Amino acid sequence: MDDDILVSEMLGDGLERLTLNRPNRLNALNQPMAEALLAHFESRRRDEDTRVIVIRGAGRAFSSGADLKAMGQPDALRDGPRGDWVLRDLMKAMRACPQPLIALVKGPAAGGGLTLALACDVIVAGESAAFHSAFINIGLSGAELGVSWRLQRTIGVSRAREMLLTGRPINAVDALRLGLVSATVPDDDLDAHGLALAADMLKARPDALRLSKRSFDATLDAVSLDTAMEIEERAQMLMIARRGAG
Repeated sequence: MDDDILVSEMLGDGLERLTLNRPNRLNALNQPMAEALLAHFESRRRDEDTRVIVIRGAGRAFSSGADLKAMGQPDALRDGPRGDWVLRDLMKAMRACPQPLIALVKGPAAGGGLTLALACDVIVAGESAAFHSAFINIGLSGAELGVSWRLQRTIGVSRAREMLLTGRPINAVDALRLGLVSATVPDDDLDAHGLALAADMLKARPDALRLSKRSFDATLDAVSLDTAMEIEERAQMLMIARRGAG
């Protein structure tokens, strides 16, 4: 397993468990990891057999973000001055794939690791979880890869801007209180909680999860309640038609 930078396990009934597997580097993102993640989620775009994906980090961290120690090495992230090409495409691919994504976070989810967690549909925190924006602490802008868009909608403008402008972490208890995560559980129970959550999602009819995820994202950007209801109605009509067709 240690030889694979990204480990995919099919656990049956359409459930995939995806593990970031650089535990000796706290699952930091280098170019091979970023490219492997992008290729993986792009491959799931039209995958009807995989219905829910649980994402976790090997070892004691979810992901510490960009691998700064790899700077100057062949495997260093090449995004940066030329733009966030691979990582930005990865964020888009995670939202475009039809499967609900469940992030299981223990230890740090920092910088790029935070963006990975925020690109998921549901985040569950182990008691050791710590969410860091980190960007401003290393001399960068506090906003990158959609973090400002997601955080301000999730935890509110003032708290999100405090986090992004100071680089202060949010621990698991505060993350639950602010609505950043859906639950906080002991680290040892994190995998079991995530699998149980996925099992409940998998009780849905075929296509229901895909249409729901698309509707949720579309209504998040809707300009009015009427627009949101129009979007929801179309998904519901498709499900009713497919149910009637057997």
